[in-house]
Amino acid sequence: MPKKDEILNEEDVREVRAQDYLVTFSTPAGKRVLEDMRKSYGDRTSHVPGDPHETSFREGKRYVYLSILYILEQTKTTKKEKKQTEAENGR
Repeated sequence: MPKKDEILNEEDVREVRAQDYLVTFSTPAGKRVLEDMRKSYGDRTSHVPGDPHETSFREGKRYVYLSILYILEQTKTTKKEKKQTEAENGR
């Protein structure tokens, strides 16, 4: 992984950003924040009958939470795949 001051292309930018998310949300504080977000946005329906604006507002908050989860999952999967490839290649 490139160092932050060595970012050369968009792929490097995404990789550094993904690692930043992983580092941030792997801390005890980050895990507490994710749990709070899950309770607040992930376990509830966004739909508010008769109020499309509130529904959209709630769905926006839920989308942020789901986006964070997606980035974390993709980062963990990529790290596992890299380790597996390195093990298979004898590194």
